Amino acid sequence: MSLKSQELRKRFLDYFVSKQHTVVTSSPLIPAQDPTLLFANAGMNQFKEVFLGKEKRSYTRAVSIQKCMRAGGKHNDLDQVGFTARHLTFFEMMGNFSFGDYFKKEAIIYAWEFLTKIIGLPADLLYVSVYTKDDEAYDLWHSMVGIPPSRIIRLGAADNFWQMGDTGPCGPCTEIYVDRGADKGCGDVRCAPGCACDRFLEIWNNVFMQFDRQSSGEDIPLLHKGVDTGMGLERLCMVVQGVFSVYQTDLFMPLIAAIERETGIVYAQAAASVQASFHVIADHVRSVSGAIADGGMPSNEGRGYVIRKIIRRATLFAQKLGCIDLLGRLIPIHIEHFKNVYPELAVQRELIMTVVSAEIEKFATHLVQGRALVIEYIHAAHDRRLSGGQVFKLYDTYGFPIEVTELIAHEYGYTIDREGFDHELERQRIQSGKKQEGAEGPIRHISAKTQFTGYDHITETSKVLGIIVDGRECEAVTAGTTCWIVPERTPFYVECGGQISDIGTLVVGGIRVPLEELTKVDGAILCRITTQAPLARGDVIEQYVDEQKRRATMKNHTATHLLQAALIQVLGAEVKQSGSLVAPDYLRFDFTCSQQLTPAHIAEVERLINDVITRNIPLHIAQSTYQEAVQRGVIAFFGEKYNPDAVRVVTVPGISAELCGGTHVKATGDIGICKITESHSLSAGTRRLVAVTGSGALALFQEIFQTTQELGKLFKVQRAQILNAVARVSDQLRDAQQQLKKTRKQLFQYRIREYVETAPQYNGMPYQIVELEEIAVDELKDLLQYMQGVAAGCYCIMTKSADKVLYACAVAPRYSLDCRTLATKLKTCGYQGGASQHSFQGGASASAFDARVFKECIEQWIKG
Repeated sequence: MSLKSQELRKRFLDYFVSKQHTVVTSSPLIPAQDPTLLFANAGMNQFKEVFLGKEKRSYTRAVSIQKCMRAGGKHNDLDQVGFTARHLTFFEMMGNFSFGDYFKKEAIIYAWEFLTKIIGLPADLLYVSVYTKDDEAYDLWHSMVGIPPSRIIRLGAADNFWQMGDTGPCGPCTEIYVDRGADKGCGDVRCAPGCACDRFLEIWNNVFMQFDRQSSGEDIPLLHKGVDTGMGLERLCMVVQGVFSVYQTDLFMPLIAAIERETGIVYAQAAASVQASFHVIADHVRSVSGAIADGGMPSNEGRGYVIRKIIRRATLFAQKLGCIDLLGRLIPIHIEHFKNVYPELAVQRELIMTVVSAEIEKFATHLVQGRALVIEYIHAAHDRRLSGGQVFKLYDTYGFPIEVTELIAHEYGYTIDREGFDHELERQRIQSGKKQEGAEGPIRHISAKTQFTGYDHITETSKVLGIIVDGRECEAVTAGTTCWIVPERTPFYVECGGQISDIGTLVVGGIRVPLEELTKVDGAILCRITTQAPLARGDVIEQYVDEQKRRATMKNHTATHLLQAALIQVLGAEVKQSGSLVAPDYLRFDFTCSQQLTPAHIAEVERLINDVITRNIPLHIAQSTYQEAVQRGVIAFFGEKYNPDAVRVVTVPGISAELCGGTHVKATGDIGICKITESHSLSAGTRRLVAVTGSGALALFQEIFQTTQELGKLFKVQRAQILNAVARVSDQLRDAQQQLKKTRKQLFQYRIREYVETAPQYNGMPYQIVELEEIAVDELKDLLQYMQGVAAGCYCIMTKSADKVLYACAVAPRYSLDCRTLATKLKTCGYQGGASQHSFQGGASASAFDARVFKECIEQWIKG
């Protein structure tokens, strides 16, 4: 049987639906509010809080096909991608899950039945592995399923104990392998599951979630045991379709065929190294497209750096095939093949194309120089190893990810010093003042829960459920103690979804104190205060939100929703929010879009927003399930985490509908007015808008009106004529500057001619070192050229400003002096600059410059 990928997807979901599993849509590749992950790397990522017991779903059995990416962090297959038959950066993980429902017995039965009966794999070719200490799983496979002991392998924690990250849900696992034949093996008679060769291919992993791993390494039993399984669709296709490599399945062949067309190279006839290039590019187009479609963008940090690294790695391999922009050419083909499975690819097609093309163009400008430098380092190396400093220079100057440098070095049989590179990177981080992320909160876990009442109230009286000092809960504190308190109810909004935290005050023990900070731990809202009276658990406190700030924030938040709706109406459905900030005094909105945002676009967006404001449309806020909301077209922000069974939908009827937990006005007219104040590009395909509303917009209008009034008085014209007056004065100023520059040049030339005519000579060559009052760099060059026109020779000009000295030197081509040797000589005296054979230019701080030393250095160079 040779089933296509689409049929395998259908059979998998249908089978588990028949076993009372709920189909759950794949979550985005960009994890929601999970700093432990760069990308979704397993099907269980979106169920993490369920396994931890922090979140409940309306179902206890689930099935999904999750898009995954493993190219950074703990699970990183990037270096192997393209060179093995099975490793990928992007893959689809088929999985079934149990949340406190069934456990090992049912999970093993389901896996075996699906593979042998639904798919039809021969049972005698299947082997299993179990964790070395898991006797229960061993007995189930042997006694219940009937697999002989010779086909059950016990493996250690490295192979058969799974954990999602350094902390979080984990447990023993049992894996199913397919014996693909001795001809695909390593030749060792002891070869068995767990061997790194291609004979025994792992296709299904059943993880039995029993523990929550702490940062200390301790495994705490989970309150409810669960099952997390995963089976790579690509690997299953490889087995079912009877091919050696995942790249030969129907998931990849359209891309392989496209690469053949673009390069003229026949894949089947190519050398293994060339086929590896096909593999890398075909894999990377999938991961890059998926990551960008889900909101990721190339950058120099975090997941953005990984995306940039993948694009540059693909570009390097594309260059080997003679088509440096090959990645960009393949994107439409990949999207066409996958758009029915992942519709977001088609929606974001232009954005993906724009971003990838810009990244390739940027990298291509450095690729030739950087590669030449790598080769130069290789030729100079004595131990067949590039130093950490050399690798870091390529990274810092030419944008070469360490993996790209390693690939080039590997071509020549060289290695790189990764430890030295990490040292240089850390040194730069310290020098630039960057801080490590991931600071600990006030407490890791807390059992108390807080009811948020801030949607309807800005004041609240409440009992204190908990007091935390120095990370520990306590019963009471004395006056003057800085502590975190957990109220039973609170009107204070904690920063989330772009909206910043409320500010306000609390009355504790009859004394009003300021709210210093807010945070959230599990279901508790924590307020940091410094008490001015004794406080004990159970005491009653009063809480007051700053009403003026809250109302201003509400206006800006609702305006943000209107802004996104207007942008989508003007620019199209590809507009996707990539970040936001909602504060009392302004709003900031970042979004991805392939189009340029013109002044006409901004004017139309403003018009649409203010039209909705003037219509004073009442907002509608209601609860829904995530699936129902998304099916109705409600917008979800990719960076947010939503409870699938209870989401808050904020709707401006006929205009906007978004999932949002923030605070909003009652009707759009409450906003007053909205004015966009800033628009600029953050990177290719990403833009930022800043706007003000309400009193902030009024203050801006008043400031602009006052300014125009003053300008009108200054220019003695009416307001409508100010622009013409400014343009007229600007033209006059430009003419005056040009005339001044011309006069200065004539004056300097008059003086320069005198310097040339009185210049001393050395071996028949006139030379002169001239000091002039402050002049510009372009004037320096013009004067040196003028001096050469009067009499060919060697001339240097110095000019000093308040804090800096500029200097330049030129030698006529007829003389043998080389300015590059002058640059070297001046460097020994502490003066930097750049040089070619006939010219030199540089600068120094005025405080560190000694004209006498500088002149002596030049004269020594002239006279050899």
